[in-house]
Amino acid sequence: MNFLNPFGFALLALAPVLVLLYLRRVRRKVVPVSSLLFWQRALGETRHRAFLGRLRQWLSLLLHLLILALIILAIVRPQFAKLRRVSQSTVIVLDERARMQAVEPDGVTRFEKALRIARQNALAARDGNSIALLAAGATPHVISPFTTEPADLTERLANTAPTDAGGDLHAALSLAQQLLATRPGGHHILLLTDSAPQSAESDVETVALGSPLDNVAITRFAARPEIASPQTSDLLLEIANFGAAPTRGNVEISCDGTLLDVRPFDLQPGARKTNIFPAVPRAGSGELTAKLDVKDALPLDNVAYALLPQSEPCRVLLVSKGNWFLEKLLAADDSVHFDLLTPDAFTPDMAANVDAVIFDDCGPTDLSAVQGNVLFLKKSPFPVKGPVDPPFVLESETASPLLRYVQWRNVTFLHADAVEAVDRDGWKFQTVLHSFDHPLIVTGSHPRQGAGEQRMVVFAFDFNQTDLPLRVAFPLLISNCVHWLGGKQIVPPESIEAGRELELLPDEIAAALPGGKPAVRSVLQPLKNGFYDIASESHPHRVAVNTFDDAELNLRLIPAPTGGSRAWSNLSPAGTPLWQWFAAAALALFSLEWLLFHRRRTE
Repeated sequence: MNFLNPFGFALLALAPVLVLLYLRRVRRKVVPVSSLLFWQRALGETRHRAFLGRLRQWLSLLLHLLILALIILAIVRPQFAKLRRVSQSTVIVLDERARMQAVEPDGVTRFEKALRIARQNALAARDGNSIALLAAGATPHVISPFTTEPADLTERLANTAPTDAGGDLHAALSLAQQLLATRPGGHHILLLTDSAPQSAESDVETVALGSPLDNVAITRFAARPEIASPQTSDLLLEIANFGAAPTRGNVEISCDGTLLDVRPFDLQPGARKTNIFPAVPRAGSGELTAKLDVKDALPLDNVAYALLPQSEPCRVLLVSKGNWFLEKLLAADDSVHFDLLTPDAFTPDMAANVDAVIFDDCGPTDLSAVQGNVLFLKKSPFPVKGPVDPPFVLESETASPLLRYVQWRNVTFLHADAVEAVDRDGWKFQTVLHSFDHPLIVTGSHPRQGAGEQRMVVFAFDFNQTDLPLRVAFPLLISNCVHWLGGKQIVPPESIEAGRELELLPDEIAAALPGGKPAVRSVLQPLKNGFYDIASESHPHRVAVNTFDDAELNLRLIPAPTGGSRAWSNLSPAGTPLWQWFAAAALALFSLEWLLFHRRRTE
């Protein structure tokens, strides 16, 4: 037997005091009364003045001694040896994966139950019985090395919390075995989890926590840029029912805290449902949140995060004598920042300060004089062989980024120029829109040493002599041309699962939002869901983190406890520390003694 607090036995000195108090006679006071007839017999029995007398209330003394003994046992906290080994090393593996946040029907999470058992077993640390704490999560790590001090283990457990990430228990058990391999004497692994691996080692004692629970979860949530409308993104949302009963509810989509849409869902057991939401980006960070209005065992997966696609605005210089259609179109496009100049005010060196220059019925007539990335409307540096009246769209390069989502059906052309686009002066030209043998739209590229690639787009027609400005194809065509010239691509938002590693560039700093202290790291491994800010001088951006792991979201698989026994135990068969039972017994006996005293059975 072992005692965690042997100094409590000092209270045994109170036992003789209790016995002396019961043996000591009470000295009576002399009080004048009107008659002695009633008191003569009583006074005759107690005339001797001895300090100690005969024990008469033995039941009362016995109860008080038992109460004192139980209080002392509760203070010293006894432990009973179950093994004959002199030296024992135990590794307590605490599962901190996302599924451990599931709330059981009694209102306690699985992780809280695991912590309770870990604290109880941590009290068994003593000389000859070393205990280490190991966390099993996305990456297994040591919470506390081997120690014989229960206070150190309890303090480390107080700072442990579950993560939103998944993980592999095999890696944690392998690390535990490596730690034990360096220890002499007996070895023991205690795994506290709700889903043990099927091929767990024989020397691992598994404590199964929790019960099979129903759960509804968001398993996918992402935003996709919609090229047809730069201001709009399509949102993909998938909901899964991992329970054994049908469920229904609503899903809410918000952007920067503003509610965008609410849709109902109805799922059968084991079913999944995918929804597509068109979302309009709001001014701000573009943080999207999806939330289920259901109450289930795991609230963690009822909220998902995503980011709207972001693109750097394209700087455009419009050189024109006045074009109402173009000016209104560029002003309405949030992805474009443009300035308007007359042909007389334009100088070639201005092209170096913008991403693209649009020449409307003006511009240089020699290819060698073209500076920057340019779009020629009506006039161009190409020689004109004659008119094309009327042109017909017979062939288009649908794979070209300029014609993406552009439909030419029912577009009428009244006039076009028969231009001659021949490779020369280092320029390579390609016709992406044809009218018989005549090009209508030509793209060109020219490699510039040390300055990247120079690009050009030529319209061999005046769109004022077409009905193109009245078609949906017009804003798509101009937007595609401008972004292709500027080399601006819509960057899809970055999203990773909790616990996955994200490599950072040398100048990037990761910080959790909100709050969180930034730290320069080569790899970011977020363990909580939400938005993370990646600060960088070259490319600052954000990352959305979610738990989309079906193995973590399915809460119906609970393992059976395995064999094995703890080296030392201060637990009763019911799993409650023995000192609590001793304290409860002392309280019960004290209540019994109080009741007997008021019924005149004891003194």
